[in-house]
Amino acid sequence: MKILDRLIIALFALCILVLSFCIIVIPFNISGPLSINSIINMVANMNRNYYYTLAGIVLLIASIRIILSGFSRKDNKTEGSYLVTTNEYGEIIIYSNTIIGLVQNVVDKFSGMNNIKTSVNLLEGQIKIELMGDVLPEINIPDVTKELQAMVKEHIENATGAKVAEVKVRANNVAAPTRVVR
Repeated sequence: MKILDRLIIALFALCILVLSFCIIVIPFNISGPLSINSIINMVANMNRNYYYTLAGIVLLIASIRIILSGFSRKDNKTEGSYLVTTNEYGEIIIYSNTIIGLVQNVVDKFSGMNNIKTSVNLLEGQIKIELMGDVLPEINIPDVTKELQAMVKEHIENATGAKVAEVKVRANNVAAPTRVVR
């Protein structure tokens, strides 16, 4: 959300707060600036005072902006973050979903872990990958995870040309052994 939209929403929320407070207090007919007579006098004094018109126009524009921003929302989740690399021909943009797909190709062929979920963080031209999955019973976890890290790092660096800074593997659980039916 843009800063301008946030400011408009904050202004609009402040106006709604003041209006709701007035609506709550007016029925009690408290003397002072929120009494019914004071409000009637204030409305009567609004005649030919164009500052109120300006405030009304600002609130109208703010409400139209809020309504339009609700309809013209783009789905930013599909794009995600991206990595920009350059070569002699120009610029290459690689989205995080692409890297997740490349990692998934390696993970699908890997034995020793299953149910692996992948997340990617792209910072300053470097790729950080986090894998979380279930290890199979009776395997050496450090050896298997080291092999998986090396395979993922090599594949991503070859496919994207970008440096993989880190491949973090989390052994979340021990997978249930699969039975061979004879």
